[in-house]
This record gives sequence, structure tokens and C-alpha cells, in this order.
Amino acid sequence: MRNVPALVLVAHGTANATGQRTVLQVRAQVQRRLPGVRVVDAYVDVQLPRLRDVVDSLVREEIPTVIVPLLLSTGYHVEVDVARAAAAPLVTAAPPLGPHPVLAQILRDRLAEAGATTSDPVVLAAAGSSRPGAALAVQVVAERLALLRPGRVTAGFASATTPSVEQAIADATTEGRRVYVASYLLGHGFFHERLRRLDARVTAPIGADRRIAELAIERYRTAARSFSTRPVPAFVA
Repeated sequence: MRNVPALVLVAHGTANATGQRTVLQVRAQVQRRLPGVRVVDAYVDVQLPRLRDVVDSLVREEIPTVIVPLLLSTGYHVEVDVARAAAAPLVTAAPPLGPHPVLAQILRDRLAEAGATTSDPVVLAAAGSSRPGAALAVQVVAERLALLRPGRVTAGFASATTPSVEQAIADATTEGRRVYVASYLLGHGFFHERLRRLDARVTAPIGADRRIAELAIERYRTAARSFSTRPVPAFVA
């Protein structure tokens, strides 16, 4: 496995035990599908091991490494933390998961599980970022979700930018219909718990859906091609 690029799945990190399990479940799914690859988890905040420590360890072992952010859009952690780690020798980084079209498909499924009909108004609730590209990426996902269901879809943000989730809910509320909030978060944690306190029906987070593991593998395989002399392992279904 020494010549095979390692895969570092980097998540934000959370103190919520359920949210922590989500990342470990995604890692386990990826590892099952890539049995010949060293797959490790790392975090940019709250949890250990930190991304930089994991990458430094792999660099010392002279193992080529692909960082795949389990993050749903660009933002500070992608543009700073991941970019700094990827500047090390033999290291490259894939883009974040969003706004890949599969995310809208998962969100549609979470809405259906929560009981939303196709005519119910929906607020796509994202964590938010001060980086301008992040809000644009969320809007792309909202537009893709709207193509999958005829009801109205509006983006809202829990922090850093506008409109807030609360304002988006107020704007989307129509007489006789309760708004559904599609949690555009990977797992349970600080922001999802805030959403659950809102006066709206809130979906489960995206979670350890098999499609997330498959997307992470797609990101890995594409980025690993930059190590042209290194074999890229086959995907195991």
C-alpha cells in the first residue's frame, strides 16, 4: 500500500457523539470499497486528530496523500486549512463535496422521509460562511433541489451570511402550510441542534448515506491521478 495514495477524509469536527459516528461510518464505507487504500479521518476543528498532524505523519512516511473534504461547500476551512495541508510534498486535495448533484438527490430523500410533500415550501439550511463562493454553491444546490420537486426552495444560513434560516422560513411561510427545513449539514452537531429548535419541520442531516461514500471515492480517484506514476485502486461495489 506504500505506493498507493492514502485518502484523508477531513471533516469539520463536532462534540456531538452522533455527528462523530457519521464521519466514522463514512470512513468505514469508503474503506470497504477501497480495500487497498489507507483511509483515515481528520478534522479542522473541535476533534482530534487534526488534519495537519495526519498529513505531516503521512509525509514523513513518504506516502502520497489525497485530502478529500467531507465539507459541503468551499469556505475558510477549505481555502485555508485544507489548502495549507495540501501544500506539503506528495499531497493534493480534492474539491469539497458540494455542490455535486447527488447532494440534491439526498436532500430530496430526506425531505420525503420527514413527510414533506412536493408542494410544501422548503428552506435549504446551510451552516454559512463569510467566503463569497460558499453562498453561491449553496444556491446551486437549492436550484438543483427545486428541479427535483415542484415546491419552492429557498436557501438560508445559520451564520455569517444572509438570509438567516429564520428569515428564510418567515419569507417562505404561506397560510395553511408549514415550512420544511432541509438540513444541509453532514451530521448532527451545533448547527443541526439549532435548526431543531426552529418552528419548522427539520429533516435529518445528510448523514452516512452510501452516496456520500461513493462521491468521496470519486473525488479521491480524480485527485489521485495527479500522482501519475502511482496506481489508483479499483472501486469495490
